[in-house]
Amino acid sequence: MKKLCLLLKIAVIVVSCAVFCGCGDVDGNGTNPPGHTGTSPWSGQISQFGDVGPRANTGGNDPADGIYVSPDGNDSIADGSISAPYKSINAALEGAPSGSTIILRGGTYREGRDVRVRRSNITIKSAKGEWAIIDLTTFNPGNDEHSGVEFYAEDEDTNGIVTGGKLQSVEVMGGFYAVGFDTKWDWEQADRSGASNIIIEDCVLHDSRNDVIKIKPGCDDITIRYNEIYNSGREHSGHPDFNSGERNSEGIDNVNGARMHVHNNYIHDICSNGVYAKGGAVDALIENNRIERTYGAGIMVGFDTSPEFFDIAVNPKYYENVRGIVRNNLTIDTGWEGIGLYASMDAQVYNNTIVNAVSYGTGLYHSPIYFGVATQDEENPAGCPPNINPSIHHNIVSQPSSYNDRMIDIRYIPAGNVYSHDLSALSGNPTMNNNCYYVAGKNATFTDNRPGSILDSAPLDAWRAHISGESSSIEVDPALGADYVAANAQCTGMGIQP
Repeated sequence: MKKLCLLLKIAVIVVSCAVFCGCGDVDGNGTNPPGHTGTSPWSGQISQFGDVGPRANTGGNDPADGIYVSPDGNDSIADGSISAPYKSINAALEGAPSGSTIILRGGTYREGRDVRVRRSNITIKSAKGEWAIIDLTTFNPGNDEHSGVEFYAEDEDTNGIVTGGKLQSVEVMGGFYAVGFDTKWDWEQADRSGASNIIIEDCVLHDSRNDVIKIKPGCDDITIRYNEIYNSGREHSGHPDFNSGERNSEGIDNVNGARMHVHNNYIHDICSNGVYAKGGAVDALIENNRIERTYGAGIMVGFDTSPEFFDIAVNPKYYENVRGIVRNNLTIDTGWEGIGLYASMDAQVYNNTIVNAVSYGTGLYHSPIYFGVATQDEENPAGCPPNINPSIHHNIVSQPSSYNDRMIDIRYIPAGNVYSHDLSALSGNPTMNNNCYYVAGKNATFTDNRPGSILDSAPLDAWRAHISGESSSIEVDPALGADYVAANAQCTGMGIQP
C-alpha cells in the first residue's frame, strides 16, 4: 500500500481559487506569455499530502506531434503547432485524429460549452510545467448536462465506443459535472456500452453543479487517480437541506460502470457522498484515498438506484454492487456513515480508518459502518436485495465523545412502511474480525434491527456472540497520530497502513 501521509491542517486544506492562479516562469526566459498562469498549483505542496492528490510533473515531455491550444491562440489561422496554437480546445479536438495529444498552454479556457471528446485514445493535458484551467462556472444552460470535460459515448470515426484516452494535469471547474462519461444505455440500440478505458489523473476538479465525476451505465474500466476533488453540488448551495447529504451531488458517482479503480485521491467538501459504486457496479476498487467533510457518507458500496439502470441479464436480483473492494482509505468528518454497504454481494472492506463519522452537517444519519437498505425507486420496486457475504476486517473506527456510541447498525424496514414486503439490510451474518472500535469516554454499542435477530445498543461482547465473529476485534483507543496511523501496538495491522 502506498503511504498516506496526511498532515495538512484544515486551514490549509481548504484551498481557494486564488492558489490556482499563481504565476511562474513557463517558458524558461523569466517571463510568462500573456494568459499563462505558470506551474501546477500543487508544485511544492505534494509532500504535505503524501500519496494523495495530484503529483507534480508526471506527464513527461510533451510529444513532438502534440496539438497545441493557448488562450492567446487563433482558431482561424491555427495549425496546432506551438507557434500557431488553437484558441478553443473544441476546435483542436475537431480535427484531431484518434491517438492525438491535446496540449493546453497555461491559462484559463472558457469554451461556453463542454469540452467534448468524440474519438478514442485522445489525451488532454497541460503543457509540461504549465497549468491549464477549464472554467464552466459561469455557463448554465439549465438542465442540459454540459460537463466541463465530456467523454462522449460514440467514436465519430468508427461508430463504436470512445475507448482509451486520458485527462491529465488539468483543472476543471464548474459544469453540470466537472468530468462526465457518456453512455449508449438509453439510445435504444443493441449496444448499451459507454466511454471506457479512460484515465483521469493529477487533476484538480471542483465546483460542479452536481457530481464532480459522473460515470454512467456501461462506462467501464475508468481509472481515477491522484486528483483533488471538491465542492460538489454548487447549484444546490442555497437549498435548505444542502448540509444534510440529501442533494445527490457526489464526489464520484458510478452507476453500473464495471471495474472502476479510484485511488490516491484527495476528496473533500462534498455536498453528498464522497464516492459510491452502485446500480450493479462490478469489481470496483476504491483504495488509498483521503475523504473528508462530506455531508453524506464517505464511501458507499452500493446505494440506491432506479431499476432501469441495472443489467438484469447478468444481475437478475438487482444487487447494487458486486465484489466491491474498499481498502486503505481514510474518512474524516462525514455526516452519514464512514463506509456504508447497500445491496452488495461479496463486498470486502478492510484496513480503513474512519474518524468522526455521523458528525458533520445537519443530516447525521446511520453509524460509522452501516448496513443500509436499497429501496431502488419506491414507485417502481425492484429486487431490493439485502447485503450478502460481506467481509469487514482490520478497520479502525475512532469517534469523539460527542458521538452517541453506536458503531454498527443493521437496518430493517417492515412491510407496509415502504413496500408490501419486508426489506432487510443483511442476509445471515457478516464475516468480521480484527477491527478496532473506540468512542472517547464511552463504550461502543452495536445494533441489529432484523426481526428474530434483534440486538439493541449492545456492547462488543454481545455483538461477538450475536454474529459469531469479531473474536479478535478490540475496543481501545488506537492513539491515532497526525498521519492517522495507529500508535497503539494493540492495533498493529489495523486501519490505514503506511
